[in-house]
Amino acid sequence: MNILIVKTSSLGDIIHAFPVLEYLKEIYPACSIDWVVEESLSELVKSHPLVNDTLTISSKQWRSSPLKKTTWQAIRSFCKNMQKKKYDFVFDLQGNIKSGIVTALAKSDQKIGFGYQAVPELPNLLATHRHFTPPCGQNIREDYLFLAQKAIGDSKSIQLNRCSLLTLNDEEKQRLSIIPKKSEQKQILICPGSNWKNKMLSFETLSDFTHHLSDKINPLFLYSWGSVQEKDECERLASRQPHHSIVLPKVSLPLLQNLMAQVDLVIAMDSLPLHLAGMTHTPTYSVFGPSSALKYKPKGVNHYSFQGSCPYGKTFEKRCELLRTCKTGACMKQLKGDQLFEHFYRWWTSIEYS
Repeated sequence: MNILIVKTSSLGDIIHAFPVLEYLKEIYPACSIDWVVEESLSELVKSHPLVNDTLTISSKQWRSSPLKKTTWQAIRSFCKNMQKKKYDFVFDLQGNIKSGIVTALAKSDQKIGFGYQAVPELPNLLATHRHFTPPCGQNIREDYLFLAQKAIGDSKSIQLNRCSLLTLNDEEKQRLSIIPKKSEQKQILICPGSNWKNKMLSFETLSDFTHHLSDKINPLFLYSWGSVQEKDECERLASRQPHHSIVLPKVSLPLLQNLMAQVDLVIAMDSLPLHLAGMTHTPTYSVFGPSSALKYKPKGVNHYSFQGSCPYGKTFEKRCELLRTCKTGACMKQLKGDQLFEHFYRWWTSIEYS
């Protein structure tokens, strides 16, 4: 059986869709699963052990240079690759016009997508044969699994606690040793960054939070970063407790996830690192503000989150409409370190001694 998943972006959303891979492999152990993704994000998909072939597009580059010969050559090559194989199922988990065009190119009699009430962009409905609308109030991972289950006719309950470690190359395997060997001291990996400033805690709040953690748990803090700004913040945080902190070097996404599998706890915002950690058995503690923890946090008792409240009365099911434009980011910036620690510590002691 050949199956195609169309989920082109973004990195976090791609990770949310990974449980569909494990589910399909469980139902059809011998199936071959291909994935269509943006070229710039393809490292993540290529490193998943259950993906057979990765088909890439470069939509931004193609749109920016529509008249170039190289653009049309690349588009022609992609279309040709899409026609090489007939798929038993095509799952369009993106639901927009771009993914609809890709889905329309695929050879299949079973093209599955979101229904009218759930599809992000209505023209996508023209590219799919069967449409399903997930129930309200589910986690985003359950929404994607809902489409796969409905297409197959499976109604059993699914546990979202599988562990899928991304594949490392030889160099990355050697670099796993950058985290010190475990001792009795707990190792806490902290990822303070996010693509959106309004999803981040203030420096003082995070510093105060780690101070309380240090007093009560006495861990080794490992700081991970993805940009120069995030690296600067990690170094500032580490300087507050220099004898108990290590700022990690820049690492690939597969290596970061494998490192996460080795530590005792990951603390993150609603961001790519959190969702990477959610693919491991390592507990996570996350902080949400302008996005819904119910919708986006990893599932399971080992994953706990704090939901900041909006002082302006905004409510939302997925993300706040002011995520990108709110000038105060108060749902995150008003939080205090001791407030977070008290919330965290009640949960941490419950799983430590359960």
